[in-house]
Amino acid sequence: METISTEVVVVGAGPSGAAAAWRLAQAGLKVVSIERGDWFAYDEVRRDQPDYELRRAGPLHANPNIRRGRDDAPVDDVDSPIKPMIGNAVGGGSIYWSAHVPRFRPEDFRIATLDGIGSDWPISYDDLAPYYEENEKRLGTAFVPGDPSAPPRGEHGLTLPTIGAHGRRFGKAFDRLGWHWWPVDLVVGREADDPATVHCTHAGPCDLGCPSRIRSGADQAYMHDAIANGVRLLTRTRVMRLEHDADGRVTAALCMTDEGPLRVEGRIFVLAANGMGTPHLLLLSRSERFPDGLGNDSGLVGRNLMLHPYARVDGLFPEAMGAWAAGEKAGIVSFEFYATRPERDFVRGLKLQLTGGPAPVALACGAGAGSMLPWGEAHHAAFEERFDRICGLTVCAEDLAEDRNRITLSETLVDRDGTPAPKMIYTLSDNSRRILDFGMDRAEEVLREAGATAIDRTPLRAEAGFHLMGTARMGQDPARSVVDPFGRCHGVPNLYITDASVFVTSAAINPTATAQALALRTADSIAATFLQ
Repeated sequence: METISTEVVVVGAGPSGAAAAWRLAQAGLKVVSIERGDWFAYDEVRRDQPDYELRRAGPLHANPNIRRGRDDAPVDDVDSPIKPMIGNAVGGGSIYWSAHVPRFRPEDFRIATLDGIGSDWPISYDDLAPYYEENEKRLGTAFVPGDPSAPPRGEHGLTLPTIGAHGRRFGKAFDRLGWHWWPVDLVVGREADDPATVHCTHAGPCDLGCPSRIRSGADQAYMHDAIANGVRLLTRTRVMRLEHDADGRVTAALCMTDEGPLRVEGRIFVLAANGMGTPHLLLLSRSERFPDGLGNDSGLVGRNLMLHPYARVDGLFPEAMGAWAAGEKAGIVSFEFYATRPERDFVRGLKLQLTGGPAPVALACGAGAGSMLPWGEAHHAAFEERFDRICGLTVCAEDLAEDRNRITLSETLVDRDGTPAPKMIYTLSDNSRRILDFGMDRAEEVLREAGATAIDRTPLRAEAGFHLMGTARMGQDPARSVVDPFGRCHGVPNLYITDASVFVTSAAINPTATAQALALRTADSIAATFLQ
């Protein structure tokens, strides 16, 4: 077995892992980053080809069970109505994302204090604020300052693309209803990366392979510079388990590559394999010292899985909305119903977000319309009556942590190496269902106010498991948490977790910016301790 020795081993090269590796290398530490996948082949996306939508629904899908790429592992998801959407490549989920990077709000860290539910984080918004700003500058984030739903921040935002004619129309509808709305925070990439590259080429959909989104991913924003700073990146390397010594300190990551087994030794280990991969690896690493999984003395590894349950309401309009006009669109969001209100039959709340109508093939197959368009002579006329005349509002619910929702080891499914696959067990709570139902009613109000003449509802999207959170939660008490406020695992003093596994609450906001801010903060803590 080949052996590699280093100071810090980072497992996962997605948004959090790439950020942590970059920061640790910047501090002068020797870092090996291990990634199951490879560099993503953007030149093979061919988003200008007529079969793009079909490939996006197959080999370019975000669900590994549908994508079935050479580096993907199966996921046992039969016990979850929401399916996993994760990337196995350098950049991870940021390859497939919408590039929206909002910050959690201060109240998201204090729901027990404010609402008497769940748990408070052991850290506050102020602890992460400087790391949020650094991450935004690093990614190249465009935003409009002054959002009344959020704390003030610096003037470092880049120029935001237009919200488009449909965005302006919906903004007026929100105004007439007296409800909050604001343009999204959108990663457009740092101009300094390549002065010859513009933010948007106005060619093709705002989706996988878009030049702006290519520049927004963690592979471009962090990993290239991490390597330039000395990080050794091992791609197509699958971590099978973590070994530890008699004191409970991790000594090595036992890996498998296409060339054979590999042992990666280090003094510090950082897990950033997302809210599924991180607990999966900890559970695989059980031993006599840790019979229920590495670092699982609390029994909470894999528990408290939080997702972002997602509904959608589409409206048909009598005229073209402009959502499919050339050029990247920034989108708008509403946090009007974000916080707990006593008059409602649920706690916490939701985010409403405007989206353009379905792409051509999806529209022809019935997306946003409730039924397939007719085939034959009537097809083109029906298509023209609907294309760019449908806009939708997504409803993103804040999920509460529940012990029953979890990641565990499958008893029926194994990966290519014979290792038990992760099993996703999730039940939509009554509270989340009520949030979604309330949100769909509010979304219809906005759509009708904006002029929609027909409404189509999707009560729960199955392909929506982008955000997996809470499966190795953060806390002060080792009996009620997996890691401490700096991400260090209770009972395993040289093991840290830097992804959304450590989240205590889910908010109703995309988690990537918060996970990356945590990764930078944890990396600073590691460096300060290591270099003492």
